[in-house]
Amino acid sequence: GDCGREHYTISSFYDVLKIGSTVTSSSYTKSSLMSVFGRLNYSYAGKYLLSATLRADGSSVLADGNKWGYFPSVAAGWRISDEGFMSGTEDVLSNLKLRASWGVAGNAAIDPYQTVTSLGDDYIYYDEEPISGKIPGVMGNTSLTWETTKSWNIGLDFGFLNNRISGTLDFFQSKTTDLLYAQSASATTGFPNAMANVGETKGSGIEISLNTLVVDKEFKWDINWSFSSAKDEVVALSNGVDRNISGRTGQIVGEQVSIFYDYEQDGCWGVGEFEQFKKEWSARHAGEELAYMEGYGDPGTIKLIDKDDNGKIDDDDKIVFNRDPKAIFGMNNTFSYGGWTLGVLLYARTGGYISYDMNTQIQTESANWGNLDYWTVKNQGARTPAPGSNSSVMQTYKNALAYEKANYVKIKDITLSYNLPSTVLEKAHLGSAKVYCSLKNFVTFSDIDNYDPERGGSISFPLAKQVVFGLNLQF
Repeated sequence: GDCGREHYTISSFYDVLKIGSTVTSSSYTKSSLMSVFGRLNYSYAGKYLLSATLRADGSSVLADGNKWGYFPSVAAGWRISDEGFMSGTEDVLSNLKLRASWGVAGNAAIDPYQTVTSLGDDYIYYDEEPISGKIPGVMGNTSLTWETTKSWNIGLDFGFLNNRISGTLDFFQSKTTDLLYAQSASATTGFPNAMANVGETKGSGIEISLNTLVVDKEFKWDINWSFSSAKDEVVALSNGVDRNISGRTGQIVGEQVSIFYDYEQDGCWGVGEFEQFKKEWSARHAGEELAYMEGYGDPGTIKLIDKDDNGKIDDDDKIVFNRDPKAIFGMNNTFSYGGWTLGVLLYARTGGYISYDMNTQIQTESANWGNLDYWTVKNQGARTPAPGSNSSVMQTYKNALAYEKANYVKIKDITLSYNLPSTVLEKAHLGSAKVYCSLKNFVTFSDIDNYDPERGGSISFPLAKQVVFGLNLQF
């Protein structure tokens, strides 16, 4: 069970002065998982390796009759560098191993009681007095089963020059069936959505790691490089539909699994711009009339891209914002001299979008506290609509402001340490002693000002910059 106290705030993490009274609540949930597995390992001459595993998992959160899943896997390896025909290459080729694997994995990471229909608490008002009542809460699904992923991997381990240069190269491909997701329910049921096994996805990618000893003298410099790139795709959805959208997220056949689906902003309407647009649109669509909502086009209001140019903003104008990165890079430097060691970890991401909460903090009917680039007559190229602009337009299309490209490069960690010399350790009767200082998340380069995109867009608890001092002792 859990019991907590929640503060309700207007402006989230930053404005602690707006914390109101606390609300105390409690709840209790129970779930259980049982697992059994067996493994067989075989090695011949130390060069030919085989491993086979069978795992059985039972989860209480799934439906009766579907609680147990069975997941086999098999892996094989060949140490090519140990073969006789590789004799004489040891000084150049230190290690060469080919790997291959196939397996099935299961996922049942959903909240308990999704198989049981239940009601939630709410209030109705009678004679201006609140009366406690019940509303549809969870629509149970008595067919929930394991989400399963079948995957294969081909990899190569290598080492050169007595492993001064070493690394791994992996290609992988996967296929997921019975994807677990909250599916939109029919309005006639009274429930907003229901957990279901909604479809099938596939994915593939590459991962590379490289270890290089750049300098190997009294002063040492070692670099660990990493690169990964992966892409997935929705192959099919249940009941033959081509999309399952709930709010601004969901799945669309042919698109990536993790997406935002929303309108695309094109700045804000300038003074006199909408009148000029209407003239040009009417010339293209003789006899037709614009069907935008009232107030759309007023100076300072949000401007969206009408993809099909039909004079109205509807679902056909929404686009896909992929959330997953195209590639992730890492570079971990380690410099050593005497008892001193300096570690510098660089990390980078390219591709993908986040929903940045700060962009939607604009208020149209109250004070604005966000440090945003607001539209004014003297700043008509701004992205954020004018405070006080049409509130109906703002509330309808506000989320289109949120999306930001999540590209960034950051120095994720800088750690300086010193190992005390043996002469000091002997006098202090210590086995080892190390003092260190670390700077975490201190430097980030991105197109989003004063924000670390690795946090994912939330401003409630930003990714903190940390200074850590430490002492490790062994006796």
